Amino acid sequence: MQDLHKEKIKIKQQLLKEFYEEKFLNYKIGEKYSSPHLISLEAKNINTDIMFIGQETNEWYGNWEDVYTRGIAEQMNIYKNFMDKHYLSMNNLFFRYIKEIINYNNIVPVYTNLFKFDLGDDSLVKNISKAPRETLSKIIEFHKGILAKEIEIIKPKIIIFFTGHNYDKLFIEPIIRRNGDYKKLYRKIDKLKCDEWKCCHLDIKEFEGFENFTGVAYRTYHPMYLNRNLNRFGNEIMEFLKDRVSNII
Repeated sequence: MQDLHKEKIKIKQQLLKEFYEEKFLNYKIGEKYSSPHLISLEAKNINTDIMFIGQETNEWYGNWEDVYTRGIAEQMNIYKNFMDKHYLSMNNLFFRYIKEIINYNNIVPVYTNLFKFDLGDDSLVKNISKAPRETLSKIIEFHKGILAKEIEIIKPKIIIFFTGHNYDKLFIEPIIRRNGDYKKLYRKIDKLKCDEWKCCHLDIKEFEGFENFTGVAYRTYHPMYLNRNLNRFGNEIMEFLKDRVSNII
């Protein structure tokens, strides 16, 4: 059984590598963005059943041009090394919330972002949301299909989006719904007192590229905002997500 699991991970890793090579090596971006955040499933104790999705990186080991000299395998290895050596000791709210939701279990979930890079070290701001309109349009066009393909390959059973409404509108509206109203994906969770605006079941299966997703997806605010509202709704959301994940582990 363990050998079969390892073989499945190996196959998924190869499929990710091939996809990233086609997508990232064939695309010449004339900007000094950060190097791309490419998932590796070779990290120790990784559990591909659980995926967390944030907004974008906040620096990621060099700039975009570095991926052409490193190659995709080495760029993916950066992710592996980060998860192996730094994940457990990371103390920012994003990673603290992830570790709390998985109940500090001895596993490593898959972690990625809506956007595979940030605006880079030369930019006054790194947030994709702050990019000029023309730049943002190009970034959004580039990202069409990436997250869908990652999910298709990895096949997580549960996905938790730590995105918030600004990034839902920025990414989900043009990329998943293809210019539809992102809020129409929100489904009320009956077990929660708070409304779907704060935490919801995210209905992505009906959209192009996500049709074969057989798991469940939830979205809520970024941990920084959740943490500021623990007593209002943050604690309730955290306990709900912990319960959902415990059914998977």
